[in-house]
Amino acid sequence: MCDRTLTADLRQMTRFSLFLLLLLTTVSTVSAQQANHLLGARSPYLLQHLYNPVDWYPWGPAALEKARAENKLIFVSVGYSSCHWCHVMEDESFENEDIARFLNDHFVSIKIDRESRPDLDEQFMAVTQVLTGTGGWPNSVFLTPAGDPFSAGGYAPPDEFLSVLHQAWSLWQEKPDATTSEARRIARTVSGLLASKAEYRNITPESVQGAVDAVTAQLDDFHGGLGVAPKFPREPLFLFLLDLATRRADRETLQNVTGMLDSMIRGGIHDHVGGGFHRYAVDPEWHVPHFEKMLYTQALTGRLLIRAWDVTRAPEYRRAAERLFDFVLRDMRDPGGAFYAALDADSLNAAGDRVEGAFYTWDHDDFEPLGDTADFARAVFRITPNGNPEGANVLRLPASTDEMAYVWGQDPAEFTANVEDVLRQMRDLRAGRPPPLLDSKILVSWNAAMIETLAEASHLLERPEYYAVARSAAEFIRDNMQTPDGLLRVHFDGVAGTAAQLPDYAGLGLAMIALHDYAPDPATAAAWLAGAQTLADDLRGRFGPAASGFRMTETPDGFSDVTPVNDAGIPGGNALALTFFARLARRAYLPGIERDAVALAGFLSGHAISQPQDRGFALKVIQELQSGPTGPVRYAGKGAVRIEMHRDRVTGRLAFDIALADGWHVNAHHPLEDYFIATELTVEGYPDIDISYPDATIKTLSFNGVPLALYEGRFTVRTGLPAEAGRNPARRVTLTLQACSDNICLQPEDLTFVLW
Repeated sequence: MCDRTLTADLRQMTRFSLFLLLLLTTVSTVSAQQANHLLGARSPYLLQHLYNPVDWYPWGPAALEKARAENKLIFVSVGYSSCHWCHVMEDESFENEDIARFLNDHFVSIKIDRESRPDLDEQFMAVTQVLTGTGGWPNSVFLTPAGDPFSAGGYAPPDEFLSVLHQAWSLWQEKPDATTSEARRIARTVSGLLASKAEYRNITPESVQGAVDAVTAQLDDFHGGLGVAPKFPREPLFLFLLDLATRRADRETLQNVTGMLDSMIRGGIHDHVGGGFHRYAVDPEWHVPHFEKMLYTQALTGRLLIRAWDVTRAPEYRRAAERLFDFVLRDMRDPGGAFYAALDADSLNAAGDRVEGAFYTWDHDDFEPLGDTADFARAVFRITPNGNPEGANVLRLPASTDEMAYVWGQDPAEFTANVEDVLRQMRDLRAGRPPPLLDSKILVSWNAAMIETLAEASHLLERPEYYAVARSAAEFIRDNMQTPDGLLRVHFDGVAGTAAQLPDYAGLGLAMIALHDYAPDPATAAAWLAGAQTLADDLRGRFGPAASGFRMTETPDGFSDVTPVNDAGIPGGNALALTFFARLARRAYLPGIERDAVALAGFLSGHAISQPQDRGFALKVIQELQSGPTGPVRYAGKGAVRIEMHRDRVTGRLAFDIALADGWHVNAHHPLEDYFIATELTVEGYPDIDISYPDATIKTLSFNGVPLALYEGRFTVRTGLPAEAGRNPARRVTLTLQACSDNICLQPEDLTFVLW
């Protein structure tokens, strides 16, 4: 399966000629075989199976009605286009005439692209996990003609798979009533899990610490990350840990995050030549990856890297992030501006065989064209004549560049430049290889995650071109995938289709908020915020009510409704929705959205605290709802106040740029009335530090007949930390203010920034 550790099963890799490979992925190619019922599908994965002898159907009424009418079992196969083991099972079993004949005679066979239909994928994966205790892709599930599941498994070699088919069919022939009864029981059990409720829990600092302790106990102290193998970046969980470290000035939790990032950057999961990261590693050391490259991996790993860089200023995080963005913009961007879904794990080697990782792995002799630098490259990246996997080598660095520079007796800058020069030459060499197949469908939720990351990166890294790219992708979705009847999830080959699901609406809303936050001008910002508000109202109407958790889809399909709470490749749908509502409510006066955010947080609280390793993003946003966000850019006063902290780490100077909306003000540092809340900056550990406030404006407002001292428009509060402050542990700086209009004063707010 695509989530299993690479073993000797690699020897079973399928062999395709380039002609056959193109045949399977191009609908217009003339074939000697007759196309099955996948003709016209809007999915690269489904089209890969178009000419299988198995008479595949897409999920839908035609297949389900055929099964009921003919009283046939349903065989459901769920996978995705970049999955290595999906390709293996296709070649071994779905191209096998005997297996195809048996399937066609006794089953209705349905192919599902898990990326296009995550609601169905979640249902069928839950069945497999309940019945087998594990899961992965390809996922094989057997249903009764009524659509209830009774058996499931993952990848199986052809003889074993054919035996399973015979057993399922025989069971149905001999014991249809018992099979039907058991399938209904399984469906009820899984449905209860997929739409489960959890008792409300009060999320306190103590309960959060208990959750963190539970996660920490599962961390790999040697190589970083969660667990041993296979090793996934688990970005939603580590975004929670990074946010918590920043919120609490918790250096140990920060090191748990940076320890994983350091190992990933050095390891083979990092594509040192081309940039970006593979989906996961099959070993504890992050050395041998599963070679597929997913858009969501780039989006969320990129976000972890830029935020870790913002905290630590470690140059390797910025370098890895910028190389990741270079890869996405170069290799995963549609000409219209949006982003493609994935690159395949498999590609053709020099002999024309389809092999996992062929594009990314290196033989010892592959370095000969580098001439005088070949030995340097082999030594730096630990290249041996008999590498791993299967004798090839995955590039990795044994230590940090600073440590390696010391070993080589070079200045770190010189060593890094030498490595970069080698990688440029290797990039040229690799460009001559057949590239992995590109899954060119455009998914809203994955694009939204990338848009949000790029917009934030444009600001943190001072790279305005990233904002332009993010805006272009959002405009593509707005122009091609938003319709009067609702948002569409998938765009492929010039056509949009498939109703969008909860993560699409919530993710796109967060992308619009990011485009608002980092917009180059107020008019652009206002337009994106207005779009986010419209999307939020649409979400509430389609997937609610919030108090019981939003549904995955507007109209349930399959054997169960789904209320998503678990993080996977991207955060869980309800955690995304809560993040969307919490941020929107801080940027505009929207009482309904704020009430729904509180209700949704209550629904998620018990789920999150009971299983933090799988629901860390929900914990992150519940804390954001309770205590405000982290990061250098904040909003207060229901969007009337924008605050941005600037810090010069050399001089210790701090500047807080504050912008107020028209018609709003905050009280000056020395208000003329004692009962008004003053604007005040405090630095932990330095009660007498010099702070520079602007001159106040003296003004009489309609609600008060006496003059007031206040700040309007844009102003800056400045201070400077003593030199020794930079040598001390992280400290907090708190800005207190109260936003008021001519008619109302809102509650005072404390905004705390942590300086590392």
